[in-house]
Amino acid sequence: MRKKHLLFFLGLMFLTILTFLLPPQTESEDSIILFDSKGELLRVWLNKNEQYKFPKSEKISEKYKAAVLHFEDKRFYVHLGIDPIAVLRALKQNVQAGRIASGASTITMQVARLKNPGKRTFFAKLKEAHAALRTELWKSKDEIFAEYSSIVPMGGNIVGIETACWRFFGHGSEEITWAQAALLALLPNRPSALNLEKERGQLLERRNNLLKSLAKAGYINTEILNSALEEPLPRINANWRFKTPHYAEAVASLFPGQTILYGTIDGKVQERLERIAKNYGQKIREHSNVNISVLIAETKTGKIRGYLGSLEYYDTLSQGMIDGVRAHRSTGSILKPFLYALAIERGPYTPRSLIEDVPTWFRGFSPQNADKSYSGILPLREALIRSLNVPSVRILSDYGVEDFHFWLKNAGFNGLFRTPEEYGLSLILGGGEASLQELVPLYSMLMNNGKRTELKWIEDSVSQKNEQLLQEITAYHIREILTSVKRPDFEQYHLQFNNQIPVAWKTGTSYGSRDAWAIGVNEQWTIGVWVGNFKGGSVANLSGSSSAAPLLFSLFNNLSDNKKELWKKTYPYANFENIEICELSGYKAKDICPHKRNAMLPLNRMLNQTCSFHKEIIISKNSGFEVCSLCWNAEDTLHIVEEHYTPAVRSALRRTGREPQAETLHNPRCPAKKTEIQFSIVYPENGTRLFLPSSDALSNMGFVAIAAHKQRDAELQWFLNGAFLGSTKGEHKMAVTVGSGEYRIGVQDTLGIYLETKFRVRAK
Repeated sequence: MRKKHLLFFLGLMFLTILTFLLPPQTESEDSIILFDSKGELLRVWLNKNEQYKFPKSEKISEKYKAAVLHFEDKRFYVHLGIDPIAVLRALKQNVQAGRIASGASTITMQVARLKNPGKRTFFAKLKEAHAALRTELWKSKDEIFAEYSSIVPMGGNIVGIETACWRFFGHGSEEITWAQAALLALLPNRPSALNLEKERGQLLERRNNLLKSLAKAGYINTEILNSALEEPLPRINANWRFKTPHYAEAVASLFPGQTILYGTIDGKVQERLERIAKNYGQKIREHSNVNISVLIAETKTGKIRGYLGSLEYYDTLSQGMIDGVRAHRSTGSILKPFLYALAIERGPYTPRSLIEDVPTWFRGFSPQNADKSYSGILPLREALIRSLNVPSVRILSDYGVEDFHFWLKNAGFNGLFRTPEEYGLSLILGGGEASLQELVPLYSMLMNNGKRTELKWIEDSVSQKNEQLLQEITAYHIREILTSVKRPDFEQYHLQFNNQIPVAWKTGTSYGSRDAWAIGVNEQWTIGVWVGNFKGGSVANLSGSSSAAPLLFSLFNNLSDNKKELWKKTYPYANFENIEICELSGYKAKDICPHKRNAMLPLNRMLNQTCSFHKEIIISKNSGFEVCSLCWNAEDTLHIVEEHYTPAVRSALRRTGREPQAETLHNPRCPAKKTEIQFSIVYPENGTRLFLPSSDALSNMGFVAIAAHKQRDAELQWFLNGAFLGSTKGEHKMAVTVGSGEYRIGVQDTLGIYLETKFRVRAK
C-alpha cells in the first residue's frame, strides 16, 4: 500500500509541476468586426456563443484601468494572483455576516473564472486560485489586464470593454471619458442586475459614487469630477452593429477567417448614397414596386466607397435581403461599348465606319431596334451613341460570339454559365448575365488606359494584377463616344448635369423591361446603378434612361469634386497609328475617295478594309449611262466617282427621306448586256430554316418575304417554286403561304435579272 501511495503522490506532484510548466491555454471566441475606411464601425457578427466580443487589444485606456483597479483590485500590481489581505478581509466579513458577503477575487482570479465558468463553490475557488497563480507565472500584469478587459461581461450578450464602448458610446475605448470609464468598471460587478436599460437610476448613483472615490484617491481633480458627474448615462444604439448590411456580408464571404476587417466604404459617401437613393426610390415606387442597387468605386484605385444592395434590407415585400450589386441580371445593352471597342481593335472598323442598319436575319434570328425603325446606314460611333440593336448584332456576327464570350470571361464575368453557342447573337442584346460587381471595373477601365482595376473591398487587401484588356487609344475612343450619349427621353436631364460633370455613360434595358442599367465613369468615380424587380417580373415603363440614369447623374453631381481633375484626353505618348480613312465610309481610304482624314487607330489590327462606298466609273457625256470598252465612244467618255450602297440600305434610306443620289445605270444597248444587280432578297436568306406557328404540321403557314431595290419605282415579279405569286412596286413585300417542306422563292426585275433563295419550313 505504501508503494501505491508513493506512486500516487509522485504522480500528483508531476501533474502539479506540469501545470506550472505549461502555459495556460486560451481559445479565441471573437466576433468578426468590420470598420469603414475612417475607422467607424459598420458591422459586428455574433460569435459561436451568440455573443458580441471584440478581439483583445493591448492598448487599454488608462482611465478605464484606473477605475477598474480602484474598484476591483487595488493591489493588482503587487500580488501574485491571490491577494492575502483581501482573503483575510473577505474571511472576516463572511464570518461576521454568517454568509458569503465577499469573494476576495483578484482580476487574475476573475480571468480564470470567466474562462472556465461554473458554480461558485469552495472547490471552484481553489481552482481559480490555482489558475491565477499559473497565469501570473506565464503572463505579465498588462497582458492579464488586457485579457480581463476583453472577456469581462458587460450585460446581455456584450463581452469586453471594446465591445461595450462601441455598443454604448459609438467609439473605441481609447476615447472614453472618466464618467464612461467608471460606468464600464461597474457593469461587470452585477451585469444582470445593473444595466443601461433597466436600473438607470441605481447605476447612475453607483457611477457617481465611484467617481467621487476616484477623486478622493487623487486620480481626478475637482473640475474633472464635476464635469463627469454632469455627464448623462448613454442611450443604447439599436443600429450599432448593422450598417451597410449587403456590403458587410460580401466582405465576410470574400475574406473568411479574418477577425478584424477595415473596409473601403467611405461613411460620408455612403450616407449621401443612401439619402439620395431613398428619396429617388420613394418617387419611382409611386408607380411600381422596384428596387435599386448602386455601386460606387474610385476609378483609379477600385476602392468601393459606396454600396447599396437594395433600398431596404428588411423589406420582405421587395426581397430587400437580396444583394443587387452581386446578383447576375440580364445586361440589356450595357455590354455594347466593349464589343465596339474590340471591333475597332481587330478591324476593319473605325469609330467612323459606316454600319448597315436594315432588316436582317441571322439563321432565323431577326434583331430589331428599340423603336422598331431602321436608319439604313450610319457611323459606328452614332450606332453606339443611339444604342441600336441591329448594328450591334451585325458587329458581333463579324467579331464572333465565341471570341466575345471568351473576352468577357477573361474580364471577370463569372455569371456567363452557358456556352457561346447557347447565347448566340443575343449575347449583345441582354442574353448574357452580369452584375454591378463585374460591370463597374470594366467601365473604370475606360479611364484607366484600358487596364481593368479590380474592386478593392478592404484597405489592406493585396491588389491583383491589373490586366490590359484594351489598348489605350481604344479606351480613349470609346469613352469619348460615351460622353456624347443622348437619349431622346432623357436629353434635357443629361445636358443639365453633363455640362457640369463630364461623364462617359451608357444605359441598358433588358428584354421585357425587367432590368434597367446606367453606368458612368470619370476620373474620380465609376458608378453603376441597377433598377428593377428582384422577382424577375416585367416593370411597366422601366428603362435605363428614364429609371436608372436620373439617379446616376444625381450621384455624380453630388459626389464629384470640381476642384479635382474629372476628365483627361489621350496622352501624347499613347501608342497608336495614324491611318488615312475615307470621310464618307470611315474605312481605309482609296485613292479615288474624294475626302479623307487621319484617324488614330490601335496598333497591329488584324483586319484592314478599304472603302467600298466609292467606285470609279466611265460615263457617256451625251447619254449619262455607264459605258465600257464594248459600248463607249472614247471621245464621249468621262471618268467620275460615285457613291455605292446596297439595295437594302437604299430601301431603308428611302423610307427615311435620306436616299442618296441614284447610281448610274449601264448602257442598255451595250453588246455585252452588262447589267449590275440592282436588287436583293432580304428575307428569307438562302439556306434559312423557318419555324412557323401551326397546330397541324400539314396545314399551310404564312410569312412575308422581303426584297429591296436600288431604284425607287422599280417593279419586281415573285415566284414560289416556279409558280407566279404576283408583282410589287415601291415597297417590295410579298405574302407567302406554305406547308412543311423545302421551297425556293424567285424574284425578277424588268431587265430580266433573276435572283433565287432556297429555304426549309417546319411547323412549331
